[in-house]
Amino acid sequence: MEKVKLFHSLKWSLMKYVPISVILAVIGIACIGFGTNELQENYEEKYGNFSDSITYVIQESRENNTFEVWQKDDKLVPFNRSTATLHFGYWVISYAQYILMPLWMLVCVYVPGIIFYKRELKKPISILMDASRKIAENQLDFRIEYDKEDELSTLCNAFEEMRWQLDKNNREMWRSLEERKRLNSAFSHDLRTPLTVLKGYAEFLEKYVPSGKVSEEKLLSVLAMMNGQITRLEHYTQKMNAVQKLEDITPDRKKFQPEKLFSMFEETGNFICSEKFKSNYFSDNETIFIDIELVMQVYENLISNAMRYAEYSVSVEVNLIENLLKIAVYDDGKGFSEEALKNAVQPFYRDEKEPDKLHFGLGLYICKIICEKCGGKLTLENTENGGKVTAEFICKKISESR
Repeated sequence: MEKVKLFHSLKWSLMKYVPISVILAVIGIACIGFGTNELQENYEEKYGNFSDSITYVIQESRENNTFEVWQKDDKLVPFNRSTATLHFGYWVISYAQYILMPLWMLVCVYVPGIIFYKRELKKPISILMDASRKIAENQLDFRIEYDKEDELSTLCNAFEEMRWQLDKNNREMWRSLEERKRLNSAFSHDLRTPLTVLKGYAEFLEKYVPSGKVSEEKLLSVLAMMNGQITRLEHYTQKMNAVQKLEDITPDRKKFQPEKLFSMFEETGNFICSEKFKSNYFSDNETIFIDIELVMQVYENLISNAMRYAEYSVSVEVNLIENLLKIAVYDDGKGFSEEALKNAVQPFYRDEKEPDKLHFGLGLYICKIICEKCGGKLTLENTENGGKVTAEFICKKISESR
């Protein structure tokens, strides 16, 4: 996270309100003290000084009655309702400052606090509360934006990063579930045909072999066809098992020498393509970090796929620049059709004219998954001389790639 600039922090924003509160409190207290003193003096000038008055109780002996009087300026003043009101008014004025001053100090603290809350805290808190509610309801298609540079801005950015990561994980999980569902559906669909064929052959043998109506030549032919279907099913289930494992794979990158990698590429290419194979390698790295098994699985798939369509040659160009490994495989065949360029990396895609019945359309799909798991991608295109498939891999430590 970025460090919050000192003069944009909430602490310093709050400190801007403290001097204002202090100044207002001092001015208000001075005004209250001066005002009450002036009012008290005016009151005394108009009604007299009540501060030194003393109340006496005087008893009349003849009528045995009692009544109160004040001693005020060496005089006795009868205590009646009028004088009592004047005395109470003087008392209120005298003690008003002891009540007004604390109240004014509370106002000087409360009002700047409310202003600080509305200007600095209300908006980001509202944004975070709304974001928390949406995240709790699994609504992740929104953005958290707060334009100030303070601690709450850092918190909002952290929430946005969390929301983005949750949205990304949800999308990946949804995509994975959809792909698994589609794979299972395609798996069930593709198993139906060979199983139907095997069932038909089994019913044929069960019906005609006991009666001796099937010649030995016909029987061997049927058994050969059944064996071909069984072999096809074996290959198919192996491919499907590989796809299911790739969905959950995590690359195990280890230190590797480019020269050794190129040597493995050369050996594999010569083995699969023999005299058709041509290669060119370039690297500006001394060491790389890759999952060699995954890279070789992609490489073998691409070479085998190119060999199936090539007429005279299969060419490979390998470039390792700035920790990006690019493997481009060319064939001089007819290239990709418009439909193949769009769908060849989808599972179970096969060209209608595909001659190889053991080809299930999973090779490029497997390569695509592996490349993406390794931080790269798989691209298909046509050249002047045929088709081209490029696989890319990130070749550095996981800690460095984050």
